[in-house]
Amino acid sequence: MASDIRHALIRRTALSLALLLLASTAVRAAPAPLLIDGVQIADGATYDAAKREGSLMMYSTYETTSLRAIVNQFTADTGIKVDTLRLTTEPMFQRVSAEFGAHRLAADWVDTSDLTLTAKLADLGLFRPYRTPSFDALEPVLHDAGGRWYSIIRGIMATAYNSAVVKPEDAPKTWNDMLDPKWKGKIGMPNIEAGGTAYSMYFFLRQRYGLAYWEKLATQNVRIEPSAAPVLTDLSRGETSVALQGVDSTMAGIGQGAPVKPVLPPEGVPAYTVSGGISVTAPHPHAAEVFMNWITSKRGSAAVAVRAYGITRDAPAPTIAGLAFPPERKLYNIRPADYQSTRASYTRDWHRLFGAN
Repeated sequence: MASDIRHALIRRTALSLALLLLASTAVRAAPAPLLIDGVQIADGATYDAAKREGSLMMYSTYETTSLRAIVNQFTADTGIKVDTLRLTTEPMFQRVSAEFGAHRLAADWVDTSDLTLTAKLADLGLFRPYRTPSFDALEPVLHDAGGRWYSIIRGIMATAYNSAVVKPEDAPKTWNDMLDPKWKGKIGMPNIEAGGTAYSMYFFLRQRYGLAYWEKLATQNVRIEPSAAPVLTDLSRGETSVALQGVDSTMAGIGQGAPVKPVLPPEGVPAYTVSGGISVTAPHPHAAEVFMNWITSKRGSAAVAVRAYGITRDAPAPTIAGLAFPPERKLYNIRPADYQSTRASYTRDWHRLFGAN
């Protein structure tokens, strides 16, 4: 009898120890969440799966140097490598549409700088609806109501001048200064169809000053280029003296040693957005979720501030090369509905006035 009791106690003790060991192992094995500055970016299961996927493929239209700085910070924070394919907006839209239609889209993330094209991709079913942890705290104008796309980066359009040919005191300080006859034949700017960057500027100028501004600008014999890159090249070489272009482009020129300087007109600056989302064909879906959570967090917005504004309400304003950007609340953001409703008619008017193909 005593022997049976001892054996029973031994078995019970062994079972208890085994259960304790299993529980201890389970606790140790539970993957840790990704925390940055005390904020959870991803839960343990998602982050563990993302690390096992190991990388993320981005199809992006954002300026190359600035994009690289952002994804490098993401990799430093998460350990997840990022590969990028960078194209301007229209070629990106065509490529993504073709690859998706052929069931060959290999991107985890896709964006464009043209909200109408991003919306078209969403309507094609290319984006997977996803609500980030910060979804309800974001400005509704900066994301799709269903979480299909987010405006993760906001750059600004402004004026610039070549400091080798224009003295700082003579440089245009306001948008209206670009209409001074002394700049006739010396202004460079992108075609309105260069992407959302250009459209945001022309939309702002027309909304703020009316069609008359476009009409007066058209008499300035402006040099129109198909995209931002040749506008910067013209300005850098002194083939134009001043330009209407993105601050990103100007800062990229400064980084290359070009004698170009940005000017932020005090009347306000229009923001253009880089908007996109997770593709439904994403080969690394968990890594894409971690990126989405990160880029829409305070940490992500701070990383974007190397050249632009992030998506959060408290997105820090960049300060680059001594140029203090205006606070986020002073940016002129185009509502997606306004963008889509005016795009066709404004583009026709622009071509009628400027005659560019």
